[in-house]
Amino acid sequence: MTSAALLSSVLLLGAAPANPLNQLDAALKELTARVSPAVVQVLVTGYGPVAAAAPGDAVVYTRQQGLGSGVILDPSGYIITNAHVVKGAERVQVVFTKPDRDPAVPLPPAEEQSVVGLTDYFDLALLKVEATGLPSLRFADFRTVTQGQVVVAVGSPLGLDNSVTMGVVSSVARQAKPDSPVVFVQTDAPINPGNSGGALVDVSGRLVGINTLILSQTGGNEGLGFALPAPIVELAYRSLRQKGHVDRR
Repeated sequence: MTSAALLSSVLLLGAAPANPLNQLDAALKELTARVSPAVVQVLVTGYGPVAAAAPGDAVVYTRQQGLGSGVILDPSGYIITNAHVVKGAERVQVVFTKPDRDPAVPLPPAEEQSVVGLTDYFDLALLKVEATGLPSLRFADFRTVTQGQVVVAVGSPLGLDNSVTMGVVSSVARQAKPDSPVVFVQTDAPINPGNSGGALVDVSGRLVGINTLILSQTGGNEGLGFALPAPIVELAYRSLRQKGHVDRR
C-alpha cells in the first residue's frame, strides 16, 4: 500500500461516526459521577406502635428505624427530603456516598442532622448538617421540561444506596392524589420505597424534581413514579430555610 493510500485509509477511519451506544454509555457515566455525590441516604430512628396480637391487648411501642434519600441543595449542608421520611423521628442521620466507592469498603459513618423545618402540604423537609464544600444540585428550568424527556432517578431504594435508574417524563403535570391540588412530574424511571426524597434529574444533571411516591398494586415499582416538580421544591426550600415553614395562601 502506498503512503497516500495509507493516509487516506487513516483519514477515513478517523472520520467514521462514533458509536451512539458508546456515546450514551459515556454520557450516563459522566452524569452519574456528577449527580450521585449530591444525593444522600437518610436514616431515621424513632418509636412506633406494634400491632396488637389480639383485640384488647395493650399497645406496645418499640424502637423503629426507617430510611429514605435526600438531595444536597447548598454546599453549606442544606439537604431537602420528603417530610414523610423524617416526620416524628427522634434521630436523623445522613450517609454521604461516592459513585466509585469500593464495595469492600464499609459506608462512611452517618452524620447527625437537624430538621430546619417541614411542610406536610408539599411533603418536604429541610435538613441541615454541619459541613462545607459539599457537592450540590441546581434546579432545572422547568419551562423546558417536556413529556418524553429522558430523566434519571438517584436514591437509596430498599436501602441500596447510590442506585441509579433511567426513564422518561411520562407527564409534566399529574395530579396523583385526588384530594390534593399538588401536581407531580410522572416518570417511568424505576422508583421504589427508599427512593423518597431522592433526585430526578435531566441529562444535564439539573434537578427536575424530588421523588416522592409511587402508584402500585404490589408495593413495588410498576412504572408509575411521581416527583414533586422543581418550582415547588425551590419555593419550599427557600421558605423553610428562611422561616422554618411554608405559608399557604
